Amino acid sequence: MEPVPSTVIKRYPQRGPLQQLRFADSTAFTCFRCGNTKKSKLITLYGGDWSRRLCNGCYGRLLSLYEIKAGTGAHDQRAEELASALLSAVAVDDQRQAEHLFRTSEKRAECLSAGALRFVATAEHVAGQLEADPQLEWSPAVIGLCKAVEAEVVCRILQPLSARAAREDLSADKNDKDLGRVATFCADPSRKPPELGTFAYFLQTVINSQQRRETSPLIGSFLKLTAEWTGSHWLLDPNGLHHGLVSRPGNT
Repeated sequence: MEPVPSTVIKRYPQRGPLQQLRFADSTAFTCFRCGNTKKSKLITLYGGDWSRRLCNGCYGRLLSLYEIKAGTGAHDQRAEELASALLSAVAVDDQRQAEHLFRTSEKRAECLSAGALRFVATAEHVAGQLEADPQLEWSPAVIGLCKAVEAEVVCRILQPLSARAAREDLSADKNDKDLGRVATFCADPSRKPPELGTFAYFLQTVINSQQRRETSPLIGSFLKLTAEWTGSHWLLDPNGLHHGLVSRPGNT
């Protein structure tokens, strides 16, 4: 426990593990998150620990993350906001350097699409700056990996599916509550791609609905497309890709 630097003249409402304090005198300290030396009357404690003092910049970034997580928006909306927070938290030059290091150190980088590589490299760069402490804010790094998977699904599956189904009449599929989001994208690939959860639901329908396999032009195109891919059986296996997309840690 480190001593209070000077008299506390105001305590702001606690937000998650963050407690901002205003002191009578400016005090020099090192921000435990960014590592920079600061001097300010405003100091934020993380988890009530005086050895974990935060500068105003880091306080603002962490506060925005906790507000996103505690928000009332839909899960997909919050995931998008966390992914944006991940990329905005890392300078463009640092992102490029992280991608370069990832390419040189990981053979798997050669197999990733550009979008997936960006998210994986940035997420691992951020994770490398975090301590092994469950209290720290890992959400953007975790979401970054999820967005990398989503980018791969769009690049490797949904875009080829859109090209294959280009001449099909997808009107009925677009009105199908289980296929609509994917069908709408395939009919107009300039639209925002479906989220990972939406694709997982589409895949579940493909696996389980024999009736739609016989009547849906979109699913027919998907089955013909996957038949051309070597080793693609795991896409239609209930314990394959779909299981991986919907599983949670501790449930597998």
